Amino acid sequence: MQEISSLKNLPATVMLRDDLDIERLEADLAALSGSEFWALQRSFEDGAVGEESDVDWKVLPLRAPAGDLQRTDPGGPGRDGFADTPLMAKAPYLSRILSELGTELRSVRLMALAPGVSVEEHSDTPLGLPYGYVRLHIPLVTNPGAVMVLDGVEQRWQPGTLWYADFERPHALRNSGDRARIHLVADVATNDRLLALFPDSFRADLPASDIAYYRPVLPLTSRELEEFGCSFAVPFSFMEWGEPVVDDHESDLPAEVTAEEGVLVLRAEGHAPVELLHLGAGEFRLLGWSEERLLRLDLFDDDPRVELSTRRGRRRQVVRRPALRPATV
Repeated sequence: MQEISSLKNLPATVMLRDDLDIERLEADLAALSGSEFWALQRSFEDGAVGEESDVDWKVLPLRAPAGDLQRTDPGGPGRDGFADTPLMAKAPYLSRILSELGTELRSVRLMALAPGVSVEEHSDTPLGLPYGYVRLHIPLVTNPGAVMVLDGVEQRWQPGTLWYADFERPHALRNSGDRARIHLVADVATNDRLLALFPDSFRADLPASDIAYYRPVLPLTSRELEEFGCSFAVPFSFMEWGEPVVDDHESDLPAEVTAEEGVLVLRAEGHAPVELLHLGAGEFRLLGWSEERLLRLDLFDDDPRVELSTRRGRRRQVVRRPALRPATV
């Protein structure tokens, strides 16, 4: 399918602020630098934390799934929501800057790329405005040899600034200097307050239909939780985070939605359980994820069914499966 419009026509990087107090940034970093919890970055796949990276790119988590200081990964769908780690309290100025963004925070990490280290070109996906959350950077320590090449253009961001970048585009890093390059890296939800930080020229060309905005969560009553219980077949592709859902019945997995301790939980065979967050009218997103991936439980007529969808901007893939409700509902 050919895209009608694209965010690729917009700038790959945008400075959102250039007025941050460098002395206060340095004070926060000094309070954190000696922490014992610096560790190599890990990935997150299928509800599980992956192996440590073989690149000397250490992470200190200020916000992580369940506020876990051991989680150097960016997190993803699961049973644990994002929460500040105890280290966030040691960085009051950084915490204030983040609160002024006016949006939901996912992972927040200090990331230190060691001298002499390079990171090969790669793309971070699903990440960006079409998916519902973006990655922001606050440079804390840098040197002339610390360079990011994004979309073929060299970037040397300086302390005192806050940056957005489209990290779905190809990018690579190198640090040929004599000290670590340290940035605060924050993954944050897309909403109007965040977008208001972007320059008018950027927002004027921003296609609203290509942006996945966060909607507020609408809690269910205890009776409603029970009423949404069901079993169905889920495509394997839907449980592969970031991949578009494919209508391939041969790969379907047994799945169920059950009420557990006051929340709804999706369980699919061979996969970690994921909490569901209600957005209204029986539509749910996944805890720890954005509206890139949604379930709609249409259970209350003569043809109960589940709609599973994935999206990138205005492009949406949808599959439907019949659902079976418990006899007691």
